[in-house]
Amino acid sequence: MKRLINIALASTVVMLLSTGCGNSNTKSADNTVNIGTELTLQSHTTSKKLHEAIIKAGKAKGLKMTEFKANAIIAEKVTGDNSSSATVTFSKEQVVITKESGNFDADGLLAAIEAELQNEETH
Repeated sequence: MKRLINIALASTVVMLLSTGCGNSNTKSADNTVNIGTELTLQSHTTSKKLHEAIIKAGKAKGLKMTEFKANAIIAEKVTGDNSSSATVTFSKEQVVITKESGNFDADGLLAAIEAELQNEETH
């Protein structure tokens, strides 16, 4: 039941983000107001490779990564009685992490995703 509530909440946030950001320019993390932490991709990659990099980076950070939509993944971490979660949405140009609950380390996950993408480029 709790998982369904988290998925419903994440779904609502993703829908609001995609409607609200339809005609806007790319914003840096400093310009966003409670939307999330954003990584603008410098090199071009496929959605499949980006998806794989996000899953791999999340698992390396000890997160449970649940595929939600073709362009969205729910990242969760449970430590004892504490839990945190976020929705990771992505496109070919950017990755956005929206914190859902708890003290989620969005910056750490973005750094891991970026490192994973750089690692993929060198191989």
